[in-house]
Amino acid sequence: MENNTISPRQFMYLVILFIIGSSILIIPGPLAAGAKQDGWMSAIAGTGIGVLLVLLYHKIGVTIGNKTFVEAAIDIFGNWFGRIISFFHLVFIYILAALVLRNIGDFMTTQMMDQTPLQFTHILFLLVVIMGAGLGIETIGRSAEMFITWMILLLVFLFLSLTPQLDINNLKPMFGAGLQSISNTSLTIISTPLLEMIIFLMIYPHVKEKHKAKHAWLIGLLIGCGFLTLLTLFSILVLGSDLTALNEYPIYELATKINVAGFLEGVEIIVAIVWMLTIFFKLVILYYASSLGIAQFLKIDDYRILLLPLGMGMVVLSIIAYPDVAYFESFVSTTWLPYATMHGFILPVLLLTGALIKKKRTKKKESGSSLK
Repeated sequence: MENNTISPRQFMYLVILFIIGSSILIIPGPLAAGAKQDGWMSAIAGTGIGVLLVLLYHKIGVTIGNKTFVEAAIDIFGNWFGRIISFFHLVFIYILAALVLRNIGDFMTTQMMDQTPLQFTHILFLLVVIMGAGLGIETIGRSAEMFITWMILLLVFLFLSLTPQLDINNLKPMFGAGLQSISNTSLTIISTPLLEMIIFLMIYPHVKEKHKAKHAWLIGLLIGCGFLTLLTLFSILVLGSDLTALNEYPIYELATKINVAGFLEGVEIIVAIVWMLTIFFKLVILYYASSLGIAQFLKIDDYRILLLPLGMGMVVLSIIAYPDVAYFESFVSTTWLPYATMHGFILPVLLLTGALIKKKRTKKKESGSSLK
């Protein structure tokens, strides 16, 4: 029997790790490119929208009860239309997982192991993810509980080590980019990773004590986005907005600047370790959610039999869907926001509306039958 329950605290840790995930490396650059020295303010503005999204997702989770997004869509909208919605939702999760896997491969082959074939990196990392997903959500939650402390300590060490190099002049002039630029740039962090949090509705039924889950989700969001804001702020303070915008992985470049008393330097491996930890949890959550959802869609009792074939398909998709880094960046900047908005906002609102209407009709029927 699968262990499939997690505590609100474990759920909070998963939210933190998911939000930081791949965003730790890829978010500061676009924020600085769009809002210049005010890029960190865009992160704060995006966090405000993230709070509203969490409230929406929690409302959906409570309304649909102990059903996942896929189960609820089929139950509310019927076998045909519900399956269409579920299909597109599962495609979104699967494509997102392939995108995250490609993030891993691009970083490893450009920054650390440039002679290693991309496919080998993907296969090796995905094997570990498949093992993690196969152990179930409870094991994933407990692992997050164990690794979260190390991640926070490493990030705090990174911030403290960079403190002597901070230049407050890099933030001047404040609001120089204008409120409109700050607002428009906040869409970057909203699309990745905030709208992507919709996938937590695939594991929300497994969270115990739903009355505490809402606060756990909100706290996880604030902590995760708080770290992204600090990382963006430190990148601008140390590198400046122009250099932050030009670097593909500004946080990794930031770590190369660490020099404490002339002997502690070249510790960019800290960023690599933090990123590998957080992106592993993001990918294993996505992989678990997609395999569980597809199993429910196909009415398969055990999702584990899908893990290996889905992994083989994901390796292929991660390579053919994103031929190179330039194509990936173009896809994220032009296509991902409307695509993520459709699946992270419009479809959830549709699901919530349908759930509330069905709930209201059920109550009317019950009250009518009781009167008879």
